[in-house]
Amino acid sequence: MDLFPKLGPAGAGPWLLQGWFPGQGLELAGALAQGGALGMLRVPAFPGEGELEAWIEKARGAGLDLKGLMDRFKEVVELARQRGVPFLAHGPDPAPELLESLQNCGIPRLAFVQSPEEAERTARDGANILVVEEGPNLPERLAEIHRRTGLPLLAETGRDLERAQTLLKIEGVAGLQLRSPALLHSGATAEIPGFAKLASLPAQILGEGATPLPKLKIRNLEIPYPIVQGGMGIGVSWEGLAGAAARAGCVGIVSAIGTGNRFPEMVERRQGRPLGPENLNNAEALARILKEAIRRSEGKGAVGVNILCAIQGYERVVKASVAAGAQLIISGAGLPLSLPEYVGDADIALVPIVSSARALGLICKTWQRKFNRLPDAVVLEGPESGGHQGFSVEQCGDPAFALEALLGPVLAERDKWGDFPVIVAGGIWDRADIDRFLALGAGGVQMATRFIGTLECDAAPAFKEMVLRSKQGDIRLVKSPVGMPGRAVVSGLQTSIAAGNAPPICCISDCVSPCAHGQGAREVGYCIADRLEDARSGRKPTGLFFTGSNGWKLRELVNVRELVAELTQDY
Repeated sequence: MDLFPKLGPAGAGPWLLQGWFPGQGLELAGALAQGGALGMLRVPAFPGEGELEAWIEKARGAGLDLKGLMDRFKEVVELARQRGVPFLAHGPDPAPELLESLQNCGIPRLAFVQSPEEAERTARDGANILVVEEGPNLPERLAEIHRRTGLPLLAETGRDLERAQTLLKIEGVAGLQLRSPALLHSGATAEIPGFAKLASLPAQILGEGATPLPKLKIRNLEIPYPIVQGGMGIGVSWEGLAGAAARAGCVGIVSAIGTGNRFPEMVERRQGRPLGPENLNNAEALARILKEAIRRSEGKGAVGVNILCAIQGYERVVKASVAAGAQLIISGAGLPLSLPEYVGDADIALVPIVSSARALGLICKTWQRKFNRLPDAVVLEGPESGGHQGFSVEQCGDPAFALEALLGPVLAERDKWGDFPVIVAGGIWDRADIDRFLALGAGGVQMATRFIGTLECDAAPAFKEMVLRSKQGDIRLVKSPVGMPGRAVVSGLQTSIAAGNAPPICCISDCVSPCAHGQGAREVGYCIADRLEDARSGRKPTGLFFTGSNGWKLRELVNVRELVAELTQDY
């Protein structure tokens, strides 16, 4: 059965697929569908009962983007069939249960692909139309994908009308995915059939984009967007997330802790855990992760590493990061007073993490006196961040220690030493937060929790599920073996600690110095290295699931570049 003609009226020109998702997403999807384009709704990872039905009704005629769906696969596809949803979109490797439901639903399927190999695999699985994502050699890839599959193609396009017209001339290209409302605002839209009708939609629905964000300059790096993807360990941000964040124009950060878990075949292990700090925080594994992240960045943004001062073998890991080509080192969990000594003359940006003006002053004074060097930037982390806090439990709830209150004194201290950027972290959620802190004098923002809700995040699906299913009251401060509170999703681990039947503490890896080889772990009832690795690998009953205070707001799984497009409003 030829399903493709069902996607639009014959002879109406190229099919135009929605590719940006502003706050007015329902209104936009419905308006585009009514205007003859392919409006599309992004389905949450775990849609609430009755929620999706209401959305389909409100944005009548729009398709469903199922890339981030994690549950209720058969139910969602059946609902789409019953409600006459015109098409379903998904990635190149849908979950087996979703693929089974899609193959029997009788609804046209759009699959997002990058490479000819992905396209062939997806075509074999029954996709009807392929949306070929932007990237290097797009015209050549389009031609090769059409040659291999014979399927109609939709080509991604940004704000360049001339390029869009060129792509439409390639054999097999039946339409475009419009990645920016800017293309519709062009004065020459009438040159492509169907554009003029869409361009006449109300501006408040289409959106015109926000004021462009400034670039972030750190040492000799110039980052397109002032956004740093926070390093999350163990293994929540490795090569997949860091490489994608850099490729999207941000700073991608690899977490240096627990790298021996990434490549277990490279390290010595005991009882399933890396033996000692040299295997847990393995230099060779870190180098492999960093180099792959840099390769995936395609020369865009920047790729750095987050190294906790408190880890055993700090100097060794710093030197390994330099040797592997990291462009910057972010370092906290203590004061990195010796960091310049360990990097030597390497041309690498050094970015300490602080929680107060006093800490910044001490770092600057020490670095200048001992190494004739100052920070290239500084991360000011407030008490709403995920993971370990630089504050007591009482301070975490005190307005005097809120990020806004801390920023002014830190900026004043920075001004005594130079003009390097102050990057704020902890509770940054959306573009409004970014604009607010930039207006207060910050040079950029660091965001970690938002990146948990991405397809490229390196943690297991079960880790993402724990955060995506959490409610506001589920995210709390918990005790940690390092002596400072941490913020996490309360899970079975806390219940088992209270009941006295938590997993035994063996201290096989000897991960961080404040724990004193298991003493801190015995005081709070768990080994942090083991429990963070359990979380990364998706072991819900025993994992420690760190997230920021806004983690409960996460509902969707999206590509990193879609998240960055939303945050920057530069589609």
